Amino acid sequence: MTEHERLLKHALDMGAAMIRNGAETHRVEDSLYRLCESCGFSDCNIWVIPSNIQATVMTPDGASLSQVRHIRRSGVDFGRLDALNALCRRACADRPCADELERQLAAVLGASEPSAWRAYLGGALAGAGFGVFFNCDALDALAAAGVSLLVTFLSRRLSRRETNPLVVNFFISFLAELLILLGVRIGLGHHVGYIAAGVVMLLISALGTTNGVRDLVHLDTLSGVMNISLSLTGAIGIALGIALPLKLFLRQGGNEIMVLNPNIPLELIACTVGCAGFALWFRVKGRHIVWCALGALLTWTVYLLSFRIYPSNFVACLAGAVVCGLFSQLMARLHKAPATVFQTVAVFPVIPGAALYYTMYGLVMADPALAWDKGFELALSCFGIVLGFMLAEVLSRILWRQSAPRRR
Repeated sequence: MTEHERLLKHALDMGAAMIRNGAETHRVEDSLYRLCESCGFSDCNIWVIPSNIQATVMTPDGASLSQVRHIRRSGVDFGRLDALNALCRRACADRPCADELERQLAAVLGASEPSAWRAYLGGALAGAGFGVFFNCDALDALAAAGVSLLVTFLSRRLSRRETNPLVVNFFISFLAELLILLGVRIGLGHHVGYIAAGVVMLLISALGTTNGVRDLVHLDTLSGVMNISLSLTGAIGIALGIALPLKLFLRQGGNEIMVLNPNIPLELIACTVGCAGFALWFRVKGRHIVWCALGALLTWTVYLLSFRIYPSNFVACLAGAVVCGLFSQLMARLHKAPATVFQTVAVFPVIPGAALYYTMYGLVMADPALAWDKGFELALSCFGIVLGFMLAEVLSRILWRQSAPRRR
């Protein structure tokens, strides 16, 4: 291969790695444009969607090069994504040769993965933290932490063999809900719904929704639709996995309906701890964990203040999502890291995981009033979050106009 062919190959390899580790597609596309232009290519034409990257460029001597990457599997590793983002910035500034770019990329991709205990600790903190957030008592929180360890184990194993989020989420949520029902029956917990509402947060794909909305705002319609569709597919898997154990063990479902923890300071602490757990779960590196947790605290504080001023869940979710989006954009610029690292974690307090659970609960328990009420709350919350992210993205592009992605 010629030097230019190798440079294009390594650039696309870097872009594919960014997609696989959780980057939004419009940001990958912009990064590849910058990288290819820094390598001396002209007339660059790059197209990125979650499953495919295509590039056609013109070399300095007038030759046309085209390469394609098909991305079969993706996940979330924000530590590696951060390292890839930093490598792309360095490559654009230093313009290394093909050998040097290959060496640096191999070093990032070959770096050892974080210890497994980080994922298990993150899962336990997230499940227990959001369990307390959803009014679990001490025994319920302990049960949520235990079930979350099982969810973490299954997620790590299944993600290596199965890419369909419907299948993965159905299997995991089925076993988790079954374990919660049986645990409460033998006295290892008190409230099925409270525990399940905390644990189910581990399975909800805030990443797909977040990236999908941002892609739509940047007119990457196909990428946005694909990301959001994957999130909805995963949500269907969660709903079906929850519904089946409730149907099988109908009498053991209990009749408690989740309310947020009435102790506001404890609620704020619980959501901060839970989101710190999600940061560990998503392999966020070092000091960024603290900023992710603080972003979650800020998001939920704004939600509570908005709800107190105007008691509407839609308006509160909208306000929280706007603040979350702006905070993430600010942190991305201050720390030279992808905004999705901060936004995906910080938005979790307003993600309607409990509403999803109780919508299915109402359907299975033949309680149409509950199903309608929680289903309507679920739809309004999702719409508020999506609209909030869109407003935050538009505001950030106005505030930082010089950083806006270039047009194709």
